[in-house]
Amino acid sequence: MRAQRVLGAVLIGGHSTRMGSPKQLLEFDGVCFVERIAAVLGPCVDRVVLVGGGEVPAACASLARISDAPGLAGPLAGILAALRSEPDASWVVAACDQPRVRAEAVEWLLAQRSADVWGVLPRDAAGRVEPLLAFYDARARDVLEALAAEGRIAPREFAAHPRCATPVISVSLAECWESVDRPADYEAWRRGVQRAGQPPRTG
Repeated sequence: MRAQRVLGAVLIGGHSTRMGSPKQLLEFDGVCFVERIAAVLGPCVDRVVLVGGGEVPAACASLARISDAPGLAGPLAGILAALRSEPDASWVVAACDQPRVRAEAVEWLLAQRSADVWGVLPRDAAGRVEPLLAFYDARARDVLEALAAEGRIAPREFAAHPRCATPVISVSLAECWESVDRPADYEAWRRGVQRAGQPPRTG
């Protein structure tokens, strides 16, 4: 494989319509989702960047930020913004509503790379492609730019490209890709954390 920096991106540009409040600011034990996710990515990558215009807590104020790509909507706007900002870097891209992510999942994702792989979009047990908490090599940019130009803004369409790997997520890591989209999801996550014991604080 080429020597290449790996950066981490946390997307915070969504409207949180189903949640009713900014998902990146949801918290438990005083730690917001975005802070928690950035803390998990940090040791696994060279630098963590926040992508999008969403509000962030003071604990994340020192992190680099970039705006979503103009003229695009949804996750692709954030993914392409990251790839455009650092053309020679590869990226692990996570959503701000994936608070169950663990370092083991990021390490597994990065282990799927090879010289011939331009991206890793894992599949869950049902075969659904996960475009977030996914890996995008710098070479994926041209493919994603072409999809955007055609109006195909769902980044999971990249999974059909022959250079995109789609490994199946192991049962032990599956929860790391679960998103918290609605108030009921958030309450279920909080109850699960409480049953398991409070997670360590990140600061």
